[in-house]
Amino acid sequence: MSLWQKFPAKTVFVVSACGILVYKLGFSRLLKHKRIKYIVIDTVEDWNLHEKEIVRQFNKCKIIGIDCEWVTIQDERKPVSLLQLANNSGFCLLIRLSCLPVSSIPVTLIEILRNEAIFKVGVSVSEDVNKLLSDYCLEVRGFLDLRFLAKDLKELQGKTLSLQSLGLELLGVDLNKSKKVRCSDWNASNLSQEQIQYAADDAIIAQKIFFEIQRRKSKWLRWNNTNFLKEAQVYVDIPFKQSSTNNCKKQANLSALKKLNKTSSRPRQKPLYDNCQLEAPDGELLCNCDKGKAEWYVNTGLGEVTCNEPYTVRLKFEPSRRPRFDDVFYTKELSNRCVVCGTTENFHRKQVIPSEYRKYFPNLMKKNLSHDVVLLCDDCHKRSNILDQEMRHKLAELCSAPLNSQKVAKLRCNPEIAKVKSAAIALQKFGSKMTESRQKELKKVICNYYNITSCNDDILQEACKLENIGLSNSIIAHGLKVYQYFCENDGLIKLEKIWRQHFLDSMKPQFLPSMWSVNHNHKRLAIKVANSDKEIDFDVSILGLTPELIEESKGLQL
Repeated sequence: MSLWQKFPAKTVFVVSACGILVYKLGFSRLLKHKRIKYIVIDTVEDWNLHEKEIVRQFNKCKIIGIDCEWVTIQDERKPVSLLQLANNSGFCLLIRLSCLPVSSIPVTLIEILRNEAIFKVGVSVSEDVNKLLSDYCLEVRGFLDLRFLAKDLKELQGKTLSLQSLGLELLGVDLNKSKKVRCSDWNASNLSQEQIQYAADDAIIAQKIFFEIQRRKSKWLRWNNTNFLKEAQVYVDIPFKQSSTNNCKKQANLSALKKLNKTSSRPRQKPLYDNCQLEAPDGELLCNCDKGKAEWYVNTGLGEVTCNEPYTVRLKFEPSRRPRFDDVFYTKELSNRCVVCGTTENFHRKQVIPSEYRKYFPNLMKKNLSHDVVLLCDDCHKRSNILDQEMRHKLAELCSAPLNSQKVAKLRCNPEIAKVKSAAIALQKFGSKMTESRQKELKKVICNYYNITSCNDDILQEACKLENIGLSNSIIAHGLKVYQYFCENDGLIKLEKIWRQHFLDSMKPQFLPSMWSVNHNHKRLAIKVANSDKEIDFDVSILGLTPELIEESKGLQL
């Protein structure tokens, strides 16, 4: 029977059927005869050699297939080994992330992954995106799970929506998914041709599936794809959940709205430092502070304004102590600019010592937080986060503290911490609308937790980030395990110095406040230990103070 007999009076279907056949045949041949161009990146030199072609290939396309490969040993996932990216012209880039130092990840690659104008398509792509962020601080924007688009195609009803199934049903291509290759050593010194073929095919077929779904939903010959692209846009940056597919558009819009309302990662638009001054009754400068704190002393009658520029308040009572040793740092003016490049807008507050470690420190080491909170512009902040991940990997190896141990731990709620965190969040968001008595009540909760007498912005910021969960004894979080290691080896001061020195070495800041030091607060701690201060309510051996420093500090007063 001829095609015309099969489709009487339906010429359009004949053309469409031929188009499908030619397309599938052409694509199968494309894979079979290896007309695809693979570029494997093992080193920074490899990237530099091919960078112009990479930029040309990916900047001209709107759709990129994306996939990742990694190694799992004894049920523990290692960091992503290979990142695959492919465009529609048969260009496939295989980047061996495990071979590249985190600090040397090319800026061009970071920009491609962050470019929201380019869809990064795949199956279970959100899981790959999370792994890239967790392992290398690589942020992927514009990702799209193909299952959102494929789920309502009639020919796929009742079918599994794996990449292999979609490739077979829509393209007639049977992907090689043998366990031998899939679970092979992706960290090997050299990848085999079979591994390269396997990895490339996944990324290539992902973007081919996108265009195939587009053709089918556009009814093959009608090339007005506006509605399809609108549909696709709804699901961008949304994880696919199999159980909620019947109502996924509503879920996607809700998730997108929540994502839009998040402000934690947005840069700060207004200055952080007011550089107001507090003076002792005799005029000695005690510290710089924000205007709200300075005005509080005036409004409560505990101080009086002596100058409006800079806004200066002189206290009417003798302070508990004068600035000496490390405390002199807090009398210095702080600039509202990026401490690395000097940019004067769009800041992030950077914690030089990440809170995942510092939250376990004794309160005495957490009291002066502003020294280790610096301003970074948006670009420097992203670069610093990437470089921090390299240090985390080093600590993970040194302390036998896997980075993903937090995710698999069994968690239990800590009501005390939950109450402190809730109080801090309430003060930050609604403090200006609360009565004074309510503010005092919430601040008392926070002060009692930190064992301090007053609550400043840095303490509030720290309290907002408290984890109100505890871990079971079976698995220890990465940060806690690192903390425990340094308590038993070298001391917490060593860990503090490691992170501060890492920030100096990796970011090379040109505009740090004067007196910013890797050894900040260490002499002050030694004086308190030497004088058996009442605030020392823990085993001082965990600090790692040298006997020489303690001996030198005897008799000194703060």
